[in-house]
Amino acid sequence: MSGLTKLAGDLQGVLHTSAEHMVKLANQNAELTAINQKLEHELKAMKLARRMESRGLSPELDYEQKVAQLLATPAEKLSTMEQAVELASGGFRLGTTQTDDFQSSGPDGKVPDPLDTFISSQAAYT
Repeated sequence: MSGLTKLAGDLQGVLHTSAEHMVKLANQNAELTAINQKLEHELKAMKLARRMESRGLSPELDYEQKVAQLLATPAEKLSTMEQAVELASGGFRLGTTQTDDFQSSGPDGKVPDPLDTFISSQAAYT
């Protein structure tokens, strides 16, 4: 019987030790999960800042300033901002209707309208 008693005592010690290790592993897992979430947030902010750079959004800020600003935003808002950046054109222009300053004025002192000039002379430039 003493062999069984000794085995039961050893088993109790092993269970106690394994429980301690399980608690340590659970704490390490929680720490590593928090670090992983932080790194994922930083990576997402860096990718979003690069997209903003390529689309010409917030040109007054450089890349590091954009990343710092994005890191300050919560992760939930960051995914919304990703969608907004994807939808933003970022200063892309198809054309303009503004007249150029280098055009000479007509006999009356006014700058001729390019459309009127084109229609009357069938030439794109005067």
